[in-house]
Amino acid sequence: MHKVAEFIVEHSKLLLVLFGILTVLGGLLTLIVPINYNMAAYVPKDAPSSVAINVMAEEFDDAIPNARVYVPALTLTEALETKQQIEAASGVLSVIWLDDFIDLKVPLELADQDVVAGFFTADGGALYQVAVDLTDTTTTLAQLQQIATPDGAVEGQLVDLALAQVSTTTEVNTIMLFMLPLGLLLLTLSTLSWIEPLILLATIGVAIALNMGSNIILGEISFITAAVAGVLQFAVSMDYGIFLLHSRKRHLAAGADRRESLKLAIVESSMAILASSTTTIFGFLALMFMSFQLGPDMGLVLAKGVTFSLICVIFFMPALMLVLDRAVVATSHRSLLPNFARLGRGISRAAIWLLLIGLLLPVAYLAQGMNDFRYGTGAYPEGSRENADRAFIQQEFGRALPMALLVPRGQWGAEHQLEAELAALDEVVAITSYQTQVGWLLPAEVLPQDQLSSLLSENYSRIVLAVDTDKEGEEAFALVEQVRAIAQEYYPDSFHLTGESVVLLDMKTSITADSIVVNGLAIAAVWLVLLISFRSLLIPFLLVLTIEGAIWLNLAVPYLSGKYMVYIGYLIISTVQLGATVDYGILFTQHYVGNRGTKSKHEAVAATVSQTFGTLLTPALILASAGLVLNLVSSLEVVSQLGAVLGRGALISFIMVNLFLPGLLIVFDSAIEKTTWKAHFLRSEQ
Repeated sequence: MHKVAEFIVEHSKLLLVLFGILTVLGGLLTLIVPINYNMAAYVPKDAPSSVAINVMAEEFDDAIPNARVYVPALTLTEALETKQQIEAASGVLSVIWLDDFIDLKVPLELADQDVVAGFFTADGGALYQVAVDLTDTTTTLAQLQQIATPDGAVEGQLVDLALAQVSTTTEVNTIMLFMLPLGLLLLTLSTLSWIEPLILLATIGVAIALNMGSNIILGEISFITAAVAGVLQFAVSMDYGIFLLHSRKRHLAAGADRRESLKLAIVESSMAILASSTTTIFGFLALMFMSFQLGPDMGLVLAKGVTFSLICVIFFMPALMLVLDRAVVATSHRSLLPNFARLGRGISRAAIWLLLIGLLLPVAYLAQGMNDFRYGTGAYPEGSRENADRAFIQQEFGRALPMALLVPRGQWGAEHQLEAELAALDEVVAITSYQTQVGWLLPAEVLPQDQLSSLLSENYSRIVLAVDTDKEGEEAFALVEQVRAIAQEYYPDSFHLTGESVVLLDMKTSITADSIVVNGLAIAAVWLVLLISFRSLLIPFLLVLTIEGAIWLNLAVPYLSGKYMVYIGYLIISTVQLGATVDYGILFTQHYVGNRGTKSKHEAVAATVSQTFGTLLTPALILASAGLVLNLVSSLEVVSQLGAVLGRGALISFIMVNLFLPGLLIVFDSAIEKTTWKAHFLRSEQ
């Protein structure tokens, strides 16, 4: 590492030019990285709903309706003209309205009033069932909302994906806009120059540009990853640069000149940075083992981001520090943080009593597993048009969530019985199929091809169910299982079922099974890194217990407060909080072990708190601030909630490391020495 440090110092300008070119390239590539807004794309390919989607795409040219558009105050003639307008809108594949079910030449009073009420109200409000391409949802939604007028409404899967697209493309910049001044303000607490926070921000900014630009090699990333990856990378890796700064200050104080102090700081801090970053990287890489592909998507991007941050702190930041060294000296100031010696003595005296925090951990562990979960992206923002539109349509016309059931073509008797049994279900409000529209006695050959193609393919009959349930929840998932069971009776293992509820149920099945694997791998990987770093058998257990305890306390809050959690956030935070905040425990324990060579265990705790509290406070506050910004800015509930849990988790981990871990180190002090290679603790307890 000494040769590497020598190279960095001697070729600082060359490194700055190289990183400058790569940063510009990364920034340009970021603009063209494709983003996937469809959560269904991340359900395992062998999940029943995924197989059904693929079969339906192969067999049928048109999609099932995924949006409902309400337009008020229309005559029948105007309603038909509006239907044509909707059909002409960008991304619209097909439109179903009243004229597809009854002959409008016949007075509406003579028609089936249940059918009429589903599409046309007494005051002239028309409701259209629309199937749209989900490639450019924002453009399609904007055009449909314009056709609907401000007094109309649009709801459905189209709205979900459009909101995700808007959030990703517009809110990411807003999030970083808030984070930069917050980060700058908080970094001043850990620095002794007004220029040093700018150096830290520039370093991590370069790392973020390199990471997000390199996503081009992945083909595409999910909208959730696009929304959170940058701010998470910023928050979890900022402390690496702080480690380097503090190391250099120690060598400057010891008498080394500015170039030599930088070389020594690179050598000294690189090992601590490597240990801290490795735990974080392995924590993120655990997400790669999820069958739900959002995990690998996010895990790889975040792990790659921490790696780029590590590279930039070791190579780019020292080069930048040398170039700006005179400015750093000229803008020096005294420490803005107080001396924490008194706090250290207080925690040392109370350390054993503070272990009583551990009594909360079994309760927290049980509570966090009893949360009420949601498996989609969550609710719309309160007060939004999207929320109001959905509420209005569902109030006026009821819920009509579509499911598509594909059964082998030609078994008309079985199909007739199947549809009769499905129609008897309370939640099924309508069935659209060849039998309901035409009747199996009429030969398919006499029908117009456009009418036939949406109902029959070469191999399958398509039965579209409109169901009166939410897209997820106990009622929705129970109905999916019921429909599958009924279809299995008539078409054993030869049917396919899809729809939002079906996809979300398969998503639930997938990610619930993933949780044990992901958490187990993350803990095992972090434990292994800690084992190698400390060369100790006991220290890894104590650190993992401390941070896992913080995670349990964090995830117990929603249950204890009576709020639901989006499961994706629940699963991800377990690895993110572990990987991001175990660094706090590493730094604390490293100082404790070092202090125990010359101090008693209580004195070592007091000294360690005094030395590390300020150093850990800044990254904890940055991570908490990042979570707060995500929570306040993002209109996506899954991202907003992830931010809230992340911010709260950072503070809880910080508290646990400073209040709970000291007691563990004191109680197990003797065992730590015996199970740690070449540990020599002071025996005298003064």
